[in-house]
Amino acid sequence: MLKNLIASETLLPSPFKNFSPRLSRREFLALSGSVVTWYLTEQTFPRLRQRNLAAERLTEWPPNLSDLVEWRFVAGRIVEGAQDFGFVISISSIRVPGSTSQELFVQRQDFSNQQEYASQTYAGTLTYEPISATYTFQDETNQELITWQWDETAQVYHLTLTTAELTLTNLVLRPQGELIPEGGDGQILVGRFQGILIASDYHADWTEIEIDGQVKGTARLDIQGLRPSLTSSTARQKSSHWLKERDYSSRTVQQEVPITKARSANEKNDDDYDHHWFALAVELEDGSSAWISGWRIEDVGGPFWAVTIARGQGPSWEIALSLTEESGLDPLEVTTLAWQDIPPEIVTAQNRSRVGRKWRLALPTETIDLEIAVPPGQFLANPPQSGLGGQLWMEEGVGLEATGTVLGKSISSVKVALAESTAEFYLNFIPIIHKS
Repeated sequence: MLKNLIASETLLPSPFKNFSPRLSRREFLALSGSVVTWYLTEQTFPRLRQRNLAAERLTEWPPNLSDLVEWRFVAGRIVEGAQDFGFVISISSIRVPGSTSQELFVQRQDFSNQQEYASQTYAGTLTYEPISATYTFQDETNQELITWQWDETAQVYHLTLTTAELTLTNLVLRPQGELIPEGGDGQILVGRFQGILIASDYHADWTEIEIDGQVKGTARLDIQGLRPSLTSSTARQKSSHWLKERDYSSRTVQQEVPITKARSANEKNDDDYDHHWFALAVELEDGSSAWISGWRIEDVGGPFWAVTIARGQGPSWEIALSLTEESGLDPLEVTTLAWQDIPPEIVTAQNRSRVGRKWRLALPTETIDLEIAVPPGQFLANPPQSGLGGQLWMEEGVGLEATGTVLGKSISSVKVALAESTAEFYLNFIPIIHKS
């Protein structure tokens, strides 16, 4: 197994160091078109690792140099003594021809009466050591801020973080089931740039958080990267995990239908979002656990979307379904139910002045019908020097509120609710629905 791992790599600072890591999840789409042009002109597509439905963590955890943008991301909730808070941690790499960039993003959202919020982006150097399967990040002053390891022997992740916003010592993240290949095979589409489809290598874990051997919370962990897709969506066929008790075989695959201004106006929805991403860990009315993730991205040919539901815990844990736009189902619908103001420092005369803080997620045939809310004010804005001119911003929300049904069963309690959104106000980078 070790011979297949990528050798230890230290990724060097570059002119791209001012790009934000959490924006990197979509920021790839805003990079210069020269990246895609370079791929197509040189015809030097990287050789991709072989994937399978039962992907092993030790295979997916190391850096994948086939991806131009890559994250190792974890978000969750910790309850310990008098503390009750949500957090987001992300280590990221941007690799474009001749340049690389690495950053660490840290966020903490207090759930006490003060609802205090803090976040910070750190530029620096990210290193991966393959023998121990450990990432290490040092800031620009050579201070070690994070170590993050997959422990193959114990089958857990170990995480230690030391920053002004958040300190965690030997946090243990214990997976609750198999590694999730989002979309059924870990390969999904996330939009297009200059007509080129963007593919994502996307695997995930739902984990329990352990401190000193005691369970103290729940977290969602993502292993994800972006790259130009080597195949078109119309030629691409894939299988998904399906609900055993339901038959979708009679459904036909949706045709790509251009989204027109008239269609957008008829939807009577104020959203200008580039994307929505949600993750939710809950207990259901029958006492079982459910683990849900959902993603919708607008595109001129119709939305790209993904929904994954797992259920159970420990030996009973299983992936119930993992679907995308290629399943033939009507798409995941996301509706904004309540709004909040965008901070004045990232509002311009051309921008909107509000964004969602509560949403409804619905997928047909009683799969999910959910309302999710997060505390206001959890924003990450593009710095002016990033080159994006403040046109793209991100809401990265951690909360505790969710109601509704999953697979026809009502939610009885919530472990953690996560919501991530970006918006593009000028449509410079990728085509999205612009609703008047």
